[in-house]
Amino acid sequence: MSSRQSSTSTNMLFHPKTQSSLFLVKAAIRFKYTLANCCKPIPGDDVFGFITATEGLKIHRTSCPNAARLLANYGHRVVKTKWAKNKDIAFLTGIKIIGLDDVGVINKITNIISGDMRININALTIESRDGLFEGNIKVYVHDKEELNELVSRLKNLRGIQTVDRFEPEENK
Repeated sequence: MSSRQSSTSTNMLFHPKTQSSLFLVKAAIRFKYTLANCCKPIPGDDVFGFITATEGLKIHRTSCPNAARLLANYGHRVVKTKWAKNKDIAFLTGIKIIGLDDVGVINKITNIISGDMRININALTIESRDGLFEGNIKVYVHDKEELNELVSRLKNLRGIQTVDRFEPEENK
């Protein structure tokens, strides 16, 4: 099973005449869903569901590059969704970090990620040039809250200039 596709089902009740939906924790109807590759949502992101013609329900971030087009042209296929709490599933996302190149800085970064926060690292690349380093780190997080905590802790390291989320590409 891919880290982007969950075997967990969402629970939604959908009324076809009014085109409205309601997220229910204990609904009798279950839809399997997949996460859109264009925006790679993680729990905690503001999201919406889009009913595709061939792939069922796809979950997109409201800030997805395709959101405006989907909402404008296919509003009848959009359903309101929200995340349920589930700490058993981890989602791949990326962090871009830029800071002063100093002895031990990578050790400090990885200690926060793996040691302090117990977050699994999928990939890490670091390049240094002219006294600055730029790193791309792919990590598995459970939700946006955990990602925000990680970003906050990394920003508090001495010499770190920026820490931003990025969407890792499929085969990188």
